[in-house]
Amino acid sequence: MLVNLIRISIALIIIGASMTLIANIFMPRVYNVMVSTLDNVTINLDVYSKYLIPIHLSSPAYIVVVLNNSYPLSIYVFDELGHSLAPLSYKQEHGMYLLAFPLLNHGNYSLVLFNDYPVPINVSLSITALSQYLINNALIINLIMDLGAVVLLFGIALMLMKVLYATRFRVISDTKA
Repeated sequence: MLVNLIRISIALIIIGASMTLIANIFMPRVYNVMVSTLDNVTINLDVYSKYLIPIHLSSPAYIVVVLNNSYPLSIYVFDELGHSLAPLSYKQEHGMYLLAFPLLNHGNYSLVLFNDYPVPINVSLSITALSQYLINNALIINLIMDLGAVVLLFGIALMLMKVLYATRFRVISDTKA
């Protein structure tokens, strides 16, 4: 019985480690494709001015706008019918502002920046489009890595239980003798 437990735990450790390593090999490739930018420009915005960037997308899911060296500017994305899209998230990380907009379909979009601050600014702007296919691949690979880690830890726990049980059994048998 204990020999079978060792074999099962070794098999689980090997399966978990291989799942984690194989998924880890594909993750950088997916992220490299995800960060290909549509537009990377540096613009000057005067006080209370606006800047329009037309964007054409073939199969989007999200558009991510990164502002470097900037205040949190007012940013709007309009579809070809003139509907304004609300940002899904607005985060500040390491001096950059990240905005994500969910897009409904392919077509022409307009990105509008407004400078509401009383000083002119020089903004470095990066626009990235992420397709639903890439996001799904990244989520699946992340799920496989998590599952591999759980299987690996379960195999290690079984191995430790067997070792602790064998050690406890020896200590009890040594004290009886």
